[in-house]
Amino acid sequence: MTKTVALAKLLPQVEFLTCEGRITRAADRAHQLRIQLLWIILLRAAILLLGVNLASPLGLLSSQFGPFPATAFWSILAVAMAALYLGLWWDGRFLRGQLYFQIAVDLLLTTILVAQTRGADSTFASFYLLIIIYCSMTLGRDGGMAGAALSTILYAGIVTADHLGITGTGIGQVEPSTLVFQLGFRALGFFAVAFLGAYLSERLKAVQQELEEKTDSLRRLKRLNELVVSSIRSGLATTDLEGRLVSFNTAAEDLTQRRFSQVLGLPIGEVMGTDLWALVSGADFTQDARPLRHEDCVMLPDGTMRFLGFSVSPLQDEQRQRLGYIVSFQDLTEIKRLEEEVRLNERMAAVGQMAAGIAHEIRNPLTSMRGSVEILSSRLNLPESERRLLDILLRESDRLNKFVEDFLNFARPRDAARQRVDVAGLLRDSVTLLLNNPEVKGKHSVALAEVTQDIQILANPDQLRQVFWNLAQNGIRAMPRGGTLTIAAELSADGWATIIFRDEGVGMTGDQKARLFQPFQAGFAGGTGLGLSIVYQIVKDHGGKIQVASESGKGTSVILQFPPLGEKSISSEEQTENAVSTPGR
Repeated sequence: MTKTVALAKLLPQVEFLTCEGRITRAADRAHQLRIQLLWIILLRAAILLLGVNLASPLGLLSSQFGPFPATAFWSILAVAMAALYLGLWWDGRFLRGQLYFQIAVDLLLTTILVAQTRGADSTFASFYLLIIIYCSMTLGRDGGMAGAALSTILYAGIVTADHLGITGTGIGQVEPSTLVFQLGFRALGFFAVAFLGAYLSERLKAVQQELEEKTDSLRRLKRLNELVVSSIRSGLATTDLEGRLVSFNTAAEDLTQRRFSQVLGLPIGEVMGTDLWALVSGADFTQDARPLRHEDCVMLPDGTMRFLGFSVSPLQDEQRQRLGYIVSFQDLTEIKRLEEEVRLNERMAAVGQMAAGIAHEIRNPLTSMRGSVEILSSRLNLPESERRLLDILLRESDRLNKFVEDFLNFARPRDAARQRVDVAGLLRDSVTLLLNNPEVKGKHSVALAEVTQDIQILANPDQLRQVFWNLAQNGIRAMPRGGTLTIAAELSADGWATIIFRDEGVGMTGDQKARLFQPFQAGFAGGTGLGLSIVYQIVKDHGGKIQVASESGKGTSVILQFPPLGEKSISSEEQTENAVSTPGR
């Protein structure tokens, strides 16, 4: 009962399916009447031709009908009527009107044939029964009774004409009681046939209607099932026992970027990876009723990678015989990215917690050591070789001190005051400093695209300079053989400031991109491995986003996005979600 109520609530939501079913049923009835008319036309011609040609040798048919032999006349008439009726039937219009016309013509011709062949005793009187039968089958109870009544009236007219000697059949007058009995018996036969034909017709129509209703219900449920499957947001595919794809819903087409017509009949391994089918073919579903789960990266036709999560179950019939497999899958690419980002934040938070203590413990004795070395260097008169050792000690102390300073910048709370910052002006200052950097050699060039918009954001200018400087230096170092570092800025349609650093350098591998913003992952000689970690923290603290695109040997693009002025600060959870969109260098 609950299932019935639920279905009743759901089906009105797809009322168009019911209308479609009504239209289909009306078309089916018209088609059925058309088929019935064709059978009536063909059977009429066959019965009439057979009847008159058999009746003539037996002497049951008059030898003459007007100026023509009776057999030839009725044969030609049967063929002519069949040709006329077929022409009207082929036209396909007014099918019910054609039926009424044929019934009227059949009653008239049968009456003439009976009247010309022994009258009331004519063998051809049984043709009335055939007319009544097809009236009942095509028009139902009312049509059958009407056919029986008309046949009775016409037959009564023939019997009366025989009794009065009008037909000239030679039968002569009969006793009135015999006449009444003959008419009553024949009428009883006519109406009995009409009743039986109507009963069979109604039973046939009832069964047919029930079949149509069940067919229509099945059609609606099938259509509803198709709509449900196509509306599921998860990819859904089915395979046969050999792993060939036999169905693919709309979400599956979107996730794999392949049309169903392209994958129909293909092995699932070619579309979703060979590892999946290897696991499915080796699984024992009889021992474990739980769905088989699998995660894997799948290469799309455009060359991009998408991380998909699969759930596989056996497809079984009513006897629990396995027919194939049902594969449901979802896009986990964004989830995996967020998981990696959370793990990165956790690692960086753990490093940050211990950074301050360790850095201060190192920095204090380091300062004392350096000061002592400077005093010794100034007071002692040492040989040149030993003085060089002291210089090395000072230089390495400075390098270690810079590392500690970067470490503190990475770990200390970022509560610096923020103000309106002109992005274009800050970029010009950064490019000027960069051009005076010894690392920028003659084979390097820096191109700052003209900024035609007034781009202002709420930020700490010193921290923003640090971000620009680190990204620009990385871009230069990524081009050891030279190249152009392109810097551009623009406002997006939603008001976010977008800043792009694009180099023509060595690019990065997938593993390098995955570890890009982790601390102590120096990509160049002499680096501390904290520059991009600091950039990540600063951008995150400003509520911004970083997108990195890179391919080994084809350069790297780093895209920074900062929220527009007046936008509320983003919560820590939202910052975690937005900080890094695509891992890069």
